[in-house]
Amino acid sequence: MYKLFDISDESRINGTQELYFRKNGDKVSFDTYFNSIPVRKLRKYTEISRIIFSQEAEICTEKGMIKKGSSITVADIPDDAEMLYIRTAQCGGRISVFAEGKHREVRPVIIICTYHREQQVKANIDHLLGHESDIGIILVDNASSIPVDNWKNSRITVLHNINNGGSGGFACGMRYAAEQKRFTHMILMDDDVVVDFTAVSKMTGFLSFMKDEYADISISGSMIYADRPTIQFECGGFFSKDGTQTGHGYNFDLTDRQQLILNEADNHINYGGWWFMCMPLKYAEKGEFPAPFFLKYDDVEYALRCRLDIITLNGVGIWHENFGNKYNSVQEYFNTRNYLFLMKKHSPGFTPKKAYKAARYLLLEKLCRQQYKMAEAVLLGYEDFLKGEKYLDEIGGEKMSQLRKLNYRYLSEEETAERYGIAFDEKLYTECGSRPFRRYMQPLLYGHLVPGFLCRKLTITDVISDRKEHYFRAKNTLHFNTVNRQGYVTQRSLSSFLRCIFRIRKIYKGCC
Repeated sequence: MYKLFDISDESRINGTQELYFRKNGDKVSFDTYFNSIPVRKLRKYTEISRIIFSQEAEICTEKGMIKKGSSITVADIPDDAEMLYIRTAQCGGRISVFAEGKHREVRPVIIICTYHREQQVKANIDHLLGHESDIGIILVDNASSIPVDNWKNSRITVLHNINNGGSGGFACGMRYAAEQKRFTHMILMDDDVVVDFTAVSKMTGFLSFMKDEYADISISGSMIYADRPTIQFECGGFFSKDGTQTGHGYNFDLTDRQQLILNEADNHINYGGWWFMCMPLKYAEKGEFPAPFFLKYDDVEYALRCRLDIITLNGVGIWHENFGNKYNSVQEYFNTRNYLFLMKKHSPGFTPKKAYKAARYLLLEKLCRQQYKMAEAVLLGYEDFLKGEKYLDEIGGEKMSQLRKLNYRYLSEEETAERYGIAFDEKLYTECGSRPFRRYMQPLLYGHLVPGFLCRKLTITDVISDRKEHYFRAKNTLHFNTVNRQGYVTQRSLSSFLRCIFRIRKIYKGCC
């Protein structure tokens, strides 16, 4: 008998109780994201024959109670069941879940790459070290600002590294882990997430019971929005050869039982975000390390190159800030450059002309939104892609300084009101061009040729959920983030639009 995981009733983030347990009268049930057991995947992937709980309880599936007791054989669980959980008379105290079946030793190491996020990293590491476990932790500090003996704990190793981005930091940690010859799996985790130890233990527990044919399986952790801590951003994804990227389980409410069951579907997954991703260490031992992408798409490229076999599990996930909250021109540069490299390596027939069309599409996405600085970042990304793969490693301080100058400075509501006389009001947020206007957008250079008297003096858009048509008749735009209540103002510029269009054409002709 081996432990699968401990049922947890303590939330790491406020407002997430129903991700752990539900109260129903005088009963407490654990048909929840973190504490339910995925029956269908348990049958398909593992050797588990019996589930044992550390206390007597009502053992249930989504269709009702099966029996009262402390254990159940997998054979006695109805074939059409999706979720197994227990219901008890009280909540409190540790309840452990054990399993019987063919077992293998799994020794994971968590690899975290950080750069000046000491407080967030410390909170997660202290939480992980606070649980009894032999899971190792490797912290790669790209800023070299955390003392190597900061925790005085044999389970954690701090490595100082040059700032070569997330991909370089993870490569450093993976290389060190492979040299130790004592780990079987690596869990790559971002430094700005909030993790619950339940996710780590559940992942490790299931891996230890995998059937022989699934011994090399990887597990992709879900990303849940930190500002909407019960809503999922993605549960594994698929990157197609035509460059289309699809995230599964987008915007699922993980407190909703039906969506929770849908979230356990065995989707076609070929990559997992490195906010929380577990892979066999054998890939690093064979010399497979991330491409030097610095930021963006390194996780997708690695998964495609190694042809990872990936699944997901409810309960294996972390909370992460919405990407839209911190998107800037630096990230737009890497997003453009690395996407084009990814397509060149993994999409058959990705010709220079197709690369040009892809870069032009990304450019127009920014020009339509009056984001001319981000458009400049797209052009720089396209230019550097054309220099070839050897250039990937040459992102120095001068390039980063150039990119940071293209970032927009977000202003608070007070600063916006003082500088521009604009006070954000939800009632002011209106679509400046409805969907029927789309057919006029391209002939009118996406709104840049609309006469001034037909334009709105000011349009307010949500930077996270905007669409191109919102900008169709905008003369000035306040790009407002409704989550952190900050924004920046742009002004329509026909000259900037045309300069970027002519420049990308010139770059393309120069390389061909």
